[in-house]
Amino acid sequence: MDTKKFGFYFLLFIIIALTAKFYSIITVFLPAIATACVLAYLFNPIYKYILKTTKLKSLAASIVILIIFIMIFIPSLVIFFGLQREISLVFNEKTYDHLQNALTSLQTFLNDQFTINISDYFTNIKLQLAGAVQSAVTILGPKFLFSITGFALSGFITIFIMYYILIDSEAVIAALKDYFPLSNDKCDKLLREVSLNTRSLVLGQLLIAILQGTLGGIGFLIFGIPGALLWGFVTVIMSLIPFLGAIVVWLPAGLIEIAQHNYFSGVGIMLWGGLLVGTIDNIVRPKLTSSLGNIHPVTVLLGVIIGIKEWGFIGLVLGPLIITILIILIRMFREEYEENWKKTKTQRKMSKNE
Repeated sequence: MDTKKFGFYFLLFIIIALTAKFYSIITVFLPAIATACVLAYLFNPIYKYILKTTKLKSLAASIVILIIFIMIFIPSLVIFFGLQREISLVFNEKTYDHLQNALTSLQTFLNDQFTINISDYFTNIKLQLAGAVQSAVTILGPKFLFSITGFALSGFITIFIMYYILIDSEAVIAALKDYFPLSNDKCDKLLREVSLNTRSLVLGQLLIAILQGTLGGIGFLIFGIPGALLWGFVTVIMSLIPFLGAIVVWLPAGLIEIAQHNYFSGVGIMLWGGLLVGTIDNIVRPKLTSSLGNIHPVTVLLGVIIGIKEWGFIGLVLGPLIITILIILIRMFREEYEENWKKTKTQRKMSKNE
């Protein structure tokens, strides 16, 4: 092996080793970095509008960060601590007893009217629910716990990166084109597709889920069903999962209320869910997805599952987005190097014929 080849492979080895080490250190902060990139992209039009007025990049970026803090971070903290309180209130001995009685009443009704027996599936709902809640806390607890203990550092990283992406967006894009192993045309196409999918996911899927969760929580509050904030949050998550949706939250709640002879609450929440929450799926979702683009349901499903498991709540957005970007990168890689491979193959054939 000559000196040039040895130097090439040695330098490549050093780069790979340092990259692997850097990734192992920075991986815990990837959600903060990805969040900064997504927020900087989404709020870039507002930044440009403010920049036209102030003429100062630093001031415009600071105002945007303040807007994001007021719109997102503060409500997120309030919701998070509210969820902690409601979980302790909802999942208690009294709730388990009420639910067990409701399912017993439902079993009696189904058995008397249709001779259907479901008692084998709900012999001890208390133990089943306690086990399910414990498993969920075991899996998701550390992720949410980190969001509290490491909130200050993660928040600083998010704000710091977002600030410099906003004021140096053109330099960031230029650097991406220079260092990314794709042609400029492919890089432009990659950026367009990532932008389209980000808008589709955040302004489409997530916005619809938040609307459904908000309406669902309001419905639970109006009809006096405990845990309105908690079930509204669960509705947001269910709305993001294809083939399930908000119906898996409000329909069982209505049936349980009816089984407990709370007919006003039961019928009311089912009408509220069917007429208002369901309307968003039937009217708002098609209009948003047609204007913003649509992400494949399998991508969303896998992304939500992986994202929540790895990063907690923020994984609802980052999971599907990362999988979408990976799919786009694979396609770009194939398009870029398939062309070069075909050219090389053609040139070899021509050289052989000569």
